[in-house]
Amino acid sequence: MKKKPALTAPWEITAEMFLSESETLALQQHLLRREKEAGETQRASRTVDRLIVEILLASGLRNSELCHLRVVDTIVGHGESALKVAGTSKEDRTVYVAKATSELIQQFVTDVRPECLPDGADPADLQQPLILNERGKIYDRTALYRRVVRILTEAGLTERASVQLLRHTYGFLAYKRTGGNLLFVQKQLGHAHPMVTAVYARFVDHPASELAELVGGAKSSVSKTASKAATASQKKGVR
Repeated sequence: MKKKPALTAPWEITAEMFLSESETLALQQHLLRREKEAGETQRASRTVDRLIVEILLASGLRNSELCHLRVVDTIVGHGESALKVAGTSKEDRTVYVAKATSELIQQFVTDVRPECLPDGADPADLQQPLILNERGKIYDRTALYRRVVRILTEAGLTERASVQLLRHTYGFLAYKRTGGNLLFVQKQLGHAHPMVTAVYARFVDHPASELAELVGGAKSSVSKTASKAATASQKKGVR
């Protein structure tokens, strides 16, 4: 009888393949400052630059998924702080994002996006792409990838600049900030198997002593609850 092959990680990542907490904050501050300092002719373009990066950092979307994101797929279209990602029947998913990200999207759709539309386009048409290129057309994967690389290169991330850098950053930060909630991160990223998501686990250090205390504390809490319930039941019997 043949032995089943052992499961192995589908890929390996290194710390250089994602941004740390401080690097992420520095990137966000750089883009915000760059947007505020822009002249009238540059402001819309720099707002789009910031929006692209913020969405990728807040959702971990793939390059192609962001390309096809429509206005209706955001809070503007359905009222929920989430992005509706459409693919095949197996890939469709809802990616939840922070309220701050949805507020940024709403502000962009109201104040900036109308300037990016081609002549004759209806700003109220929610079926149109959220982000358009300079010609008012939907981005293809190559063009959007190049734009992200340019944005990150200008921010000083030259050799690391890629869309995947931001997707990995989301995976790492989401795993870390949720206390290692593997299932949540897996669903958010659209991974088929939790083993793919688990590659981020080795970069998050949860001290064993603290984890043991959490486990013991939870057990103790359950025991106390059970004890109280038993005591109450006995009192009812006496009456």
